[in-house]
Amino acid sequence: MYMIVKHSHLTLMLLSVSFLIIRVLASTQNAQWLQQKWAKIAPHIIDTLLLASAIMLMLIIAQYPIADHWLSAKVVALVGYITFGTLAMKGQKRAVTRLLFLLVALAFIAYMITVAVTKHPLPWTL
Repeated sequence: MYMIVKHSHLTLMLLSVSFLIIRVLASTQNAQWLQQKWAKIAPHIIDTLLLASAIMLMLIIAQYPIADHWLSAKVVALVGYITFGTLAMKGQKRAVTRLLFLLVALAFIAYMITVAVTKHPLPWTL
């Protein structure tokens, strides 16, 4: 069960990040497909399933935010990713600003991945 949930989580994470990158790049070009219903709903479905898989993993491995600092760090980084991902999509209209926000969001993702692999909130200190 663990491997199925873990691989589902990784796949959903890849879909979520890929779709964010595509949507931000499309928004810098004022792509019309971003206004279609599926383009507005799909990210919410993907991210909801991603969060559900994260909760399932947490329960399976019996490690929890606050009790396990590396998970607390991932939750804080998730807030940063959501904030800067939202700013990249809906913030400034200038393409350069949107791309800068996207890069910050991707830095939060890189941090979360590193924390997940090392199980340490400060992985650069290892």
